[in-house]
Amino acid sequence: IMFKDMSADKYLLDAGIARDWPYGRGCYISEDSGFIIWVGEEDHLRIMAMQKGTLLNGPFDRLKAAIDYIESLIEGGCAKSEEFGVVTSCPTNIGTGMRASVHIKLPNLTADGTDKQAKKILKPLGLSVRGLGGEHTPIGKDGTVDISPSARFCISEAEILLALYNGIKACVAEEAKAASA
Repeated sequence: IMFKDMSADKYLLDAGIARDWPYGRGCYISEDSGFIIWVGEEDHLRIMAMQKGTLLNGPFDRLKAAIDYIESLIEGGCAKSEEFGVVTSCPTNIGTGMRASVHIKLPNLTADGTDKQAKKILKPLGLSVRGLGGEHTPIGKDGTVDISPSARFCISEAEILLALYNGIKACVAEEAKAASA
């Protein structure tokens, strides 16, 4: 469920992130598997909140509460820049440090076995389409794709949630059109 072998990644080794691989790592998984914390991975601390359905505020509220609690346990809080926001080990995550995605079934838009139609709809909205296993992985056999904002550098949580909301709305409308065609 976690941790690729970081000892083979030159960039992670040079940055000192994989220096003590595989020691100093840990994982917490909630009983319902909807909340996961990884410690010692690329991002040092990765907190994930997941929930089925299209209501974005549920997992976001759970994530925000967890971050606030965990940050209260860290003397001085998380590393932050007045100019850039949260400082992370991955430069593309500087800002909010948050990556949010939605898995959505689009069987009619992916009937050809590709995500081309979904990308055509979502790219103008600033959203990327991935397979269920992340970048460069296939879409689900049932047409499920992972959508997330393309921009992650210095983007706010509100902008992330709004982009996802607009993407879901557009996909649902286009999926309905494709179903009736």
